[in-house]
Amino acid sequence: AIDRIYSVHYFEYGPDYAFVGESHDFWELVYADKGEVYVTAGEEEKLLKKGQMIFHEPGEFHNVRATGDGAPNIISFECNGPAMDFFRHRVVNVSDNERVLLARIVEMAGAAFSTPLDDPLTPHLIRREAAPFGCEQIIGVSLEYMLLCLVRRGDETPASRPTSLIRERSQNEFLARVQ
Repeated sequence: AIDRIYSVHYFEYGPDYAFVGESHDFWELVYADKGEVYVTAGEEEKLLKKGQMIFHEPGEFHNVRATGDGAPNIISFECNGPAMDFFRHRVVNVSDNERVLLARIVEMAGAAFSTPLDDPLTPHLIRREAAPFGCEQIIGVSLEYMLLCLVRRGDETPASRPTSLIRERSQNEFLARVQ
């Protein structure tokens, strides 16, 4: 379950763009929508190609460096469930379904927040006063659904996948509503 969205960015880097890097106590994903981009994760640099996504776990140093041809999505979020272990040090190829979900997240972020999505140095999101109903919830649900899809089609054996992705509190709340 997504507890908080910290940032949603979508922008094209200039050919010389290089971010010095950071680490923080929440998850971040970088998706190469177009072209390629170099990404540092810890002490390892990787070339993220079009259609690939990398996950940075809380506390991991990471940065991005342009190749001159790239338009990444960057989404920072808090999710503390044990199922997130699946995403540690993970680069995944994104399916059409997941691409649609990413596009929905960016679309809803543009509607929900007045903060420009194309400024990688924006420190935090500012809610739009007249945002359409439910935008932030759609962002969270879309991100949760995308993560679920990635785990379900993951490259690990079923025995090593998380057994449950529903938090106990959420499950109890759901059961109370059903009864």
